[in-house]
Amino acid sequence: MKALIRKDAYVLWKQVKLLFIGVLFMATLGGAFNSIFIVVWSSMLPYTAIAYDERSHWDQLAAMMPYTKRDLVLSKYVMGWACMSISVALSLVIQTAASRFMDISADPKLLIMSFFMGTLALDITLPLVFCLGVEKGRLVFMAVIFGTAILGGIVLEAAGYVQIPSLPGFGIAAAAAVIATAVSIPLSMKLYHVK
Repeated sequence: MKALIRKDAYVLWKQVKLLFIGVLFMATLGGAFNSIFIVVWSSMLPYTAIAYDERSHWDQLAAMMPYTKRDLVLSKYVMGWACMSISVALSLVIQTAASRFMDISADPKLLIMSFFMGTLALDITLPLVFCLGVEKGRLVFMAVIFGTAILGGIVLEAAGYVQIPSLPGFGIAAAAAVIATAVSIPLSMKLYHVK
C-alpha cells in the first residue's frame, strides 16, 4: 500500500502545492469557517487522485498487479487522512506564528474538530465516488464537503467556538468519525469496481 500512496503523492504534487498556499492564506485570516474549510478542502485531494486514475485507466492496470481491492481503497482513505493531518499541523503552526503579529488566535481544538468533520465528509463521499465514479459523484461530494465546512463554520461562529468544542463534543465527534469510517471502508470495498 505504501507504493500506492507514493504514486498518489507524485500525481497530486501540484495540488499539494496549492494546498500549502491555501493553508497559508486561510490560516492567516483566522475564524472558524476558514479553519474548517481548509481542513475539509484538503480531504478532497483523494478525489483528484481517483479522477487521474480513472482518466489514465489505472484501475485496469492495478487489477493486473498484486494489489487487492482493500489496498486500492485504503490507500485513498490514508491519503485523505494524511492531507487533513498536514493541513491541521500547518494551520496550527501558521496561526500560532501569525497570532504574534495579528489579531487572530491559534485554536487547536477547532482544528482537531475540523479533522473529525473532514473525516466524516470523506466517509460519506468516498463510497459514492467508488461506486459512481468521480464525474457522477462530483456534485454529491462537493455538496457534502462545502456543506460540512459552511455549516460547521456557521454553527461554531454562532456558538462562540472559543468555549467549544467541549470534551463531550470531542468525544461525540471522534466517535462519529470512527463509526462512520468503520462503515465507510467496508462499503467502499464492496462498491469499488474497475471502470
